[in-house]
Amino acid sequence: MPFKYQKYLETLSILCPPVDYKPESRIAFRFVFETTHEKYQNNFLPILIIKPARKNRFKEDSSQCQGYALSLFDSLAQANQKFINLTRKTNPYILKESLGTHLAQGIIEPGDGVVSAINEEGHFSLHEFEETDLQKKFRLISSLK
Repeated sequence: MPFKYQKYLETLSILCPPVDYKPESRIAFRFVFETTHEKYQNNFLPILIIKPARKNRFKEDSSQCQGYALSLFDSLAQANQKFINLTRKTNPYILKESLGTHLAQGIIEPGDGVVSAINEEGHFSLHEFEETDLQKKFRLISSLK
């Protein structure tokens, strides 16, 4: 199955997504904006689709590859901890304006795309297949504090 951002992935000098990414079922959590927020339409867009100019900041093709994937977490606790860790580095208001206002929960299924291994912070990446619509599969579960 083709990937949602195939035309961008094909421009990279590496195989993207990597061969160790696999289709799997997983519970997933993501930072999102509430439906009334002006950035709501960005909830399930990768950073390099939202801000293509950021590609210039990613010097390696492996980083650019990740820029076309969605960042997700494997648990509510891990997602909350990541937000707390990020707020220690930046203003919480600025963070909410860039990452989101809420946490959403959904289920990633094998037909949605391929996922990376889960890292020590509970983070994993998803490269979506072309027809995937995660907006329909996720629901808001809490606000980011």
